[in-house]
Order: sequence, then structure tokens, then C-alpha cells
Amino acid sequence: MKYIILLLSSILSFSLFGKTCEFTWENKPEDSNYTEQYSIKTNIEGHAIRIFKLESNYKDFKKNCEGLAAVSGELWGYSDYTYKNGTVSGYWTRVYDDGSTMSGTWSGSAQSPKDQNKNSVIISSSIITGGTGVYLKVKGYGTSKGEFNPGTGYTSNSNTIFYNISD
Repeated sequence: MKYIILLLSSILSFSLFGKTCEFTWENKPEDSNYTEQYSIKTNIEGHAIRIFKLESNYKDFKKNCEGLAAVSGELWGYSDYTYKNGTVSGYWTRVYDDGSTMSGTWSGSAQSPKDQNKNSVIISSSIITGGTGVYLKVKGYGTSKGEFNPGTGYTSNSNTIFYNISD
């Protein structure tokens, strides 16, 4: 519920900040790696709590509305799954080629096929909470849809963010 309220307040506040940038990009499997992940099984069949860190080094990230390209990113997450189905959320930050950063929170849900060896699907939303440099006063939100597989290290998704930079 708090994410819905934050998302709505971000959307409604855009009229105060000027032009909104809409930016879409793909996270490619070869750009990202799980660098840490831990899973704790509970007393319920198939249930696990997981924490993880995903690091990205972008090779050909397209330029955004400010003419900047992301060069790296980090994502920290935690999930509450039963047979790899359930909620997932966390924090992210992205570093751009001029040294500016953009950060936020995200939450979503993951759905997995019966065959646990196959990729799972995730749909999530994010709130842009701030940044440094060009993005010092950034506000916004976004959506993401993708596939992941902690067992193989696979991750790939399509992302769209909407943001404003206030003066």
C-alpha cells in the first residue's frame, strides 16, 4: 500500500517540476551478474527467504534524455518465495558516464513454472528516490518486466522510467 501511495504522489507531483523524461532500456544477460546471494529455507515446504546483490557493467547503454549513458549499476534485493513464487523488493543505484547517480526502491512479484530449473518471470515497479550530480533533485517512477534464474545466474529485463529533475 505504501508503494502505491508513493507511486501516486510521484506521478501527481510531476506537474510541479517541468518536462518528464520517459526512458526505456533493456538489461542484457551479459551485462549483469549475481555477486552475492543467500537463501534460507523455512519450516514450510518449498518456502525460502533470499537476499541477493546484482552488479551490472553496461557495454552499450543508450543515452537518456540528458545525453548520459549508464556505465554500471547495483541492485540489492530480498525475496519471500514459495517454490520461487512470491514477492521481491529492494534498492538500486545506477552510475552514469559523467559520474552522476540515480537511485531508488523497487518491489514486485515473481512467478515460476512448475519446473524450477526454468527461468522465472518478474514484474515490478520502482520509485526513484534521488541521486547525485545531474540527478541530485530527481523524482520519478518506473516499471520493469523480465526473466531471472538464481540457479544459473541468468537475468534479463525491460525497463521504463519516468522522471523529472527539479531546479
